[in-house]
Amino acid sequence: MSALPTDIQLDALREVANIGCGHAVNALARLVGGRTVHLSVPRAVLATAAEVAGLLGGGAAPVVAAKLGMQGQLQGVLLLVLPEADSTALETLLLRRSDAPAEERESALMETANIVASACLSAIGTLTGWKLLPSVPVLLRGEAGPVLSNVVAEAEGDNRVVVLETRFSSVGAPAVSGQVLLVLERDSSKALLTRLGV
Repeated sequence: MSALPTDIQLDALREVANIGCGHAVNALARLVGGRTVHLSVPRAVLATAAEVAGLLGGGAAPVVAAKLGMQGQLQGVLLLVLPEADSTALETLLLRRSDAPAEERESALMETANIVASACLSAIGTLTGWKLLPSVPVLLRGEAGPVLSNVVAEAEGDNRVVVLETRFSSVGAPAVSGQVLLVLERDSSKALLTRLGV
């Protein structure tokens, strides 16, 4: 069993998330027509799947998530997670209409996730000197609990992972809020901390 990250190390990871997710949210703001997008200070937590589901409003909360893997020196999963109602609002904003076919709506969400993930990983890459790229996004719909359990199980064979959580919300009508979650495999967390000199 590898040692758990210390508070100082989690703070260092939070700073990485702050930079990476800040870039991601700027990309999101451009996508939604330049409206202001507020970003809450990210936090880095060592959590189980159930605890991560709690961050999303509880295990039974209906969510839409776009999941992307990472290619490069980091292994893990990046998730753009939206409550179901916010997902619908974001799709309407992106497509400028509320009656678009389901295929178009899903395509818009996946493209959004790709842009957000690319911005986040690019910022982390700039900080570390690593070349990090997202894989093709996969759209997941369902209750937060099962969605997160599957992602955490995929990210690591352990039951606890380092999760970098960022909350965002847009100003205007319709308002959109959601989260960017960066779920890192334990070895990748250690590699990232070593690279940062922590």
